[in-house]
Amino acid sequence: MAEDPDTALTVALAEYEHLREARRASNDQATARFNFFLVVTSAATAVAAALITSGGGGSTNTGAVVGIGSLVLLLGLTIFVRQVEFTNRARLYAVAIDSIRTYLARRAPEVAPYIVMPTLDDRGVYQGRPPGGPWLRDAVGLSGTIGLVNSALLALGCGLALRRAIVPVWVAVTCAAVFLLVSAAAHVWYIRHRSRTAFTVIRTSVEGRHPRSDGPVRGDVPAPRPGGDESPEPVTDPPRVRWHP
Repeated sequence: MAEDPDTALTVALAEYEHLREARRASNDQATARFNFFLVVTSAATAVAAALITSGGGGSTNTGAVVGIGSLVLLLGLTIFVRQVEFTNRARLYAVAIDSIRTYLARRAPEVAPYIVMPTLDDRGVYQGRPPGGPWLRDAVGLSGTIGLVNSALLALGCGLALRRAIVPVWVAVTCAAVFLLVSAAAHVWYIRHRSRTAFTVIRTSVEGRHPRSDGPVRGDVPAPRPGGDESPEPVTDPPRVRWHP
């Protein structure tokens, strides 16, 4: 007589496969948008350089360059906001996959010691903080790179506007550099703000859905204290979400 099917396991595996496909599709969309932005920016840069070096009418070429730069900046801002949402969605998919993996590990506790990647009950292989901290991690990501290009366009526009106002070159360059730093910091701040907001919502939802595991929690490596102090503190209640903003 055939055994009754394990409906819970079937549903969990189907959900796991769906999450994997959804995360892959989200990552593909994010990469495609990023590549599209790079192609448009490169083409716009080539056209602007050709107009500047063509030796044609000054006011006409300047107007064309300003128009091209404005369009690229508008495109960059919209793709930047969308890219941040793609990043947070990918993190949500990662936590959802960890949730299903936690269920599977709890079903087979004898296999849990061989699961290296983190689950909601286990830190897995502790990798520590990202090099340079979360600010540097976000600054060099896809969203941060788009934000840097946007900041460079804004700084260039600021410098050119000051030069047309007949100010000294060093004043225009200094103002453009300051504008670049301020704009880049604003882009990274937005990434961090959206990341913290998403983390809070995800953590609240996960901790409300998952009861505490009755078994011992493996991998309780002492975590660094906040604020840069590397002295360890005991881990008494491991966080449910292993992604930290």
